[in-house]
Amino acid sequence: MTAAAVLTTALAQRRERPGADLAGSAPDLVAAAAAMARRFRAGGVLHAFGHDDADAHHIAVEFVHPVIVGKRALPAIAHGADRAAFRLRHAAPGDLALAVCDAPPPARRNGEPLRGTPTGASCSFGETALNRPAEGAVSPKLQDEKRPVAAALAAAGERGLLTVALAGRFWAGPPVDHLLSLPADDPLVLRELQVSAYHLLWELTHALLEHGPDGSTP
Repeated sequence: MTAAAVLTTALAQRRERPGADLAGSAPDLVAAAAAMARRFRAGGVLHAFGHDDADAHHIAVEFVHPVIVGKRALPAIAHGADRAAFRLRHAAPGDLALAVCDAPPPARRNGEPLRGTPTGASCSFGETALNRPAEGAVSPKLQDEKRPVAAALAAAGERGLLTVALAGRFWAGPPVDHLLSLPADDPLVLRELQVSAYHLLWELTHALLEHGPDGSTP
């Protein structure tokens, strides 16, 4: 086997397990999409943001300009990470917030995660009130500056928005309504899974708006 073939095989294997884990989260993806569909049906607006502003714009365009013929345009706004928290503090309580989050690896000592450090096993899609940050460690203003996406999610939750987060395996953010903790260690694979996840949420939300248990949307 050539060196190129060995490399290609190794790359494919590195992506195979995370992809299977994403497929296994289908029931939780549907649960999040159903909650999003209910908010859209009631007139809610989607607020998209993330560590990479390109994700926010990508998500907003997907919802506002559907690529599938016959799908309705859904209201969505893209926010830059540095302004998202401020804007979400003034959003309508019936809106939705979808965040694409980077998650740093846990602090380690001698190769092992430190006690109390979040791990992939501590996070699962659909759980709430996960891994609350320690109080009093950092001032709120400084915390907002260092962790703008987490601050925006916290602001959205406090305002009453439906919060959905697509995160890495080491989630240490505020409580959210629906958390998809993707298990990929490779940041490039994680990016692929996050993009796949928000496309799936878009398609499932449309399917549930049209054929969901709450009935079709006019």
